[in-house]
This record gives sequence, C-alpha cells and structure tokens, in this order.
Amino acid sequence: MFGVGEYIVYGINGICRVEDVCASPFDKTDLRTYYLLVPLNNPMSSTIYTPVNNERVPMRRLMTKEEIESLIAAMPEIDLLTIPVEKQRREIYRTTIGTLAPEGYVQVIKTVHRRREELTAARKHFPVTDLEYGRLAKHLLYSECAHVLGLSEDGVEEYIASRIPKAE
Repeated sequence: MFGVGEYIVYGINGICRVEDVCASPFDKTDLRTYYLLVPLNNPMSSTIYTPVNNERVPMRRLMTKEEIESLIAAMPEIDLLTIPVEKQRREIYRTTIGTLAPEGYVQVIKTVHRRREELTAARKHFPVTDLEYGRLAKHLLYSECAHVLGLSEDGVEEYIASRIPKAE
C-alpha cells in the first residue's frame, strides 16, 4: 500500500502524488479503500480516485536512482519488440507500455527509433501509431527519471546518453 505524500506511477497517467487514502467519495456503501491521486505532470487535470486494490490500472512505486542507473546500464542489451503482424503494432505497443515496466518503455522507444531509421532510409511514411507510442513511452520514462534525479525532462536524454558509453 502506498502512503500519503508518496509519488507513484499510475497507468499512462504517469507520476501521481497520493493525496489521501480514504473511503469511497461516491458510494457510502462501498467498503473498499481508495487512493486520491493528483497527476504531477498535469496539475490542472482532475484528481483520480482509484481503489487501493485496483487490478485494471497498474500502479507502482517510482524507480530509485540506483534502479535508473541499472536500467541505463542495461539499455544497450534491451531487445527491440518483435511485431510479427503489422496490424498488431498498436496493440503490442499499448500492452508493453501498459505493464509500466521501465524496460518496456525502453523497448518501445528503441523499436520506434529503429523503425523511423528504416522507413526514412526507404523514403516511406512514418506511421502515426509509432509516433504516438514513441512519444508516450519517452514521456513516461523521462518524466519519472527527471523526477527522481532532479532533472528537467529535457535533460534526461542527455543524462542517459552520457552514461551509456560507460555501461558498454
């Protein structure tokens, strides 16, 4: 269970601050305990009430600095996604990102990057699906790293790039 004041990753909403742990504000007969979450990157958005034991939307603690450093060191070895049928691309990206696994974010980012290179070289159109999911994966990964490391989201890419040669 997460505590009040803790930052967590909540689905594709990204980083949220746990404002409260309370009873249902909507139904007094609902005996479940709820988190009141406030999205960090979009403070103007609505607050989120979600059951503590929500099984539909994944939640996890933020990575630690050590876990981020380990992830960066492992990035060169993280495989691209295998997409056997082109029509499954959107679903595979969505499922991979939906697990909230940072390695999954890296897989999507690397897959989209490679695909962009290949399509550009072949002078073919770059699909919106790749663009959307590549941006989402980068945002989710970079915003978490930025929050934990005390950097701006723009500075994360440079931070990662400066450490990858050390990992090889």
